Amino acid sequence: MTIDKKQLEGLTKKERRELQREMARIKRETDRKRRKRRKVLGISGLILLIVAIIAAVALVVWTQLRLANEGPENMASDGIVLTGDGQTISAMPTGAHGWLEPAADVPEPEEGIVPLTVYVDYGSQDAAAFFATNGEQLQQWLTYGFVQLEIKPIALDQYDEATDNYSTLAANAAACVANFAPTNFLAVNTALLDANPLVTDTAIDKAGVSKAVATALGGENTDISTCIANDRYANWVATVSQNAANGPLQGTDVQKVAHAPLVLVDGKKFTGKNDESTDLLSFISEVLAAEQKAKEGEGSEESTPTPTPTGSATEGAK
Repeated sequence: MTIDKKQLEGLTKKERRELQREMARIKRETDRKRRKRRKVLGISGLILLIVAIIAAVALVVWTQLRLANEGPENMASDGIVLTGDGQTISAMPTGAHGWLEPAADVPEPEEGIVPLTVYVDYGSQDAAAFFATNGEQLQQWLTYGFVQLEIKPIALDQYDEATDNYSTLAANAAACVANFAPTNFLAVNTALLDANPLVTDTAIDKAGVSKAVATALGGENTDISTCIANDRYANWVATVSQNAANGPLQGTDVQKVAHAPLVLVDGKKFTGKNDESTDLLSFISEVLAAEQKAKEGEGSEESTPTPTPTGSATEGAK
């Protein structure tokens, strides 16, 4: 701000000095406010920049955590669901179980198909015995559409410690196969059970797990090998295993998985022997008979008996 000469005309010398002083004061005050405003704007801009950086970092961290804890594709229920059409076995396609999201419910099978769920710890000798005894029979029942089979890989502490981390390595490998080659899951499931160091008396590391999987697949799958090498689903394995050990379990009155395998027939806990070939079929028959009796007790006129899988039926279908 400047003083026009016309403003000074008619003023005394003293009045001119006072006017100049006042104008100088006004200028200083204006400059001070301008500097303050610039400082405030600079601080605000810096704060906004810091907030933007924090938000960007938080987004990256959140994304990394989500990816590190997200389950594999085709395991939205934390298990892979297998069905048959009379000729082939296929995996039910699903999205992944997202981090901090509840596991999805398994769709009810069609009338006449028995739903089976098996919690498998690949470090459990009992799990290896169960599938060695019943694996071929289950595969036949699956193929011909008698059952719907859900397999849930877990790694319980007692088996993981006994096998020097094999339970976790194998469960991670199973998840990798479910994500990248779900149609080959049963073959890999068998290979991982057979490689249990408590069964073979031979220690096995991550490279050994990857080799066993590649052999079951009939050749190396780069995506699966990388997935195993990077422990892609190790965090997910830890979470689902803890959930299984602590409970409650979905779709059943059984509270938790204390030992593996836990086999559920339409939500009912299998109580037979893992290494007795007739026990599973007998238990399925008992469950179906009890359900049929319950329906009849409710006065259901339209209820029809669910056919029980039989050894003779599957042998004849070979």
